[in-house]
Amino acid sequence: MRRWTDIALVAAVSLATNFVYFFYAAADYFYPDSFTYLTPARSLLHGLGFVDANGVIDTLRTPGYPLLLAAFGLHVVPVIVFQHLLNAAVAVAVYLLVIRRLGSRLIALTAAILFAIDTPTLHYANKILSETFFTAMLFAVFVLVVHARNLPLAGVLTGLLVLIRPVAIVYFVVVMLCLALRRVRMRTIAVYAVLALVFPVSWQLRNLHHTGVFTISSVKGVNLLGYRAAGVLAIEDDGDFDSDLAAEMKGLQADADTEIEARLHIPDAERLPGAVRSQYYSQFALRVLWQHPRAAVMLTLRGLLVNIFDSQWDEIEGVSRFPAAIVQRGLDAFTACCFVFAVIGAAALWRRDRDLAVVIAGTVVYFLLISAGGEAEPRFRVPVIPQYMIAAACGVEAVRRGLGRPTALTGGETPPGQPARRQRSVVIFETRSST
Repeated sequence: MRRWTDIALVAAVSLATNFVYFFYAAADYFYPDSFTYLTPARSLLHGLGFVDANGVIDTLRTPGYPLLLAAFGLHVVPVIVFQHLLNAAVAVAVYLLVIRRLGSRLIALTAAILFAIDTPTLHYANKILSETFFTAMLFAVFVLVVHARNLPLAGVLTGLLVLIRPVAIVYFVVVMLCLALRRVRMRTIAVYAVLALVFPVSWQLRNLHHTGVFTISSVKGVNLLGYRAAGVLAIEDDGDFDSDLAAEMKGLQADADTEIEARLHIPDAERLPGAVRSQYYSQFALRVLWQHPRAAVMLTLRGLLVNIFDSQWDEIEGVSRFPAAIVQRGLDAFTACCFVFAVIGAAALWRRDRDLAVVIAGTVVYFLLISAGGEAEPRFRVPVIPQYMIAAACGVEAVRRGLGRPTALTGGETPPGQPARRQRSVVIFETRSST
């Protein structure tokens, strides 16, 4: 009964936060990237295949999220409602994973509720963007890997992750390392890896057939040139980063197009297929990065800080009735506290459940670091918020223990490997000491 009560509480809090935001966001469902998903989804619905608005093979986006949009018939509101419901389901899943794995109601409830009130998670669930769908799928893979069960299914889902967001392209390597550290049989790891590559390689072969380029997405070259290469130059300009980035982005693209036109003897590089142009953009961008190693490191550090500490307060301020200064300071403080508790919790979890700690650390570091460039923004933190908040909740419990302030929420479950009688006696002792 206690567990069902906890689940009901978590679900109620998550549904309340998600749908209050949905109600007050004034139907603001679109983001600049939204239409790059809607266009191929519309083409799929019309039986034209996965093509862009001009009828050309689309290599900018992978098919995972457009297929979801097509399944809803491009009806925006049902998609947004579905994404908010997914958030609530993930919150309950976080609670269930922690209570079964660590046996602590305090950690389980804290992690689930922290996830339920996370501002970027709420904001991007209210957009036609792939983050929420990707977060739910990633958490499913995470649970399977943590328990080291049904790894073939984990491999298939890992491959599907790449078709939702290409940023997961080498996440399977992180999982393989985590499994190897747990001394899972190499044969099992190899099967996982092969299955994780089936869907991405199939999509790359499709792109090779249509464009002559073996790539998962042409967004790679666009990001390398427009955000990484332009970002390092903007860092060296030492002025306002955003305005310098926009200027450098425009200049680099013009330079890259001129070089492509001279090399291929064509009048207009913009007429090349996106995948082909992306290939040349990547080569051009890598030369710039190689020439500015110090600025590349500084750009990565800046991006990492943005990914971790940007609270998305300005978006919440738009739906809040509190003064902007209070919203900003409150959400900035909440975000900073979550980071501090997550660091403390990661150390505490390493001593308590090393397998869980390794998978959390590998997942969070991978997704925060791979998007730590000029494109950095809090939306790139969203996919790892469930893992991040589990670590933060462990930090809350570690601090509570350090302060010697026990709570009844430590009872109710027996930690793995510990006899139930001993656990009850500890709770009784702590209760008496507190009185």
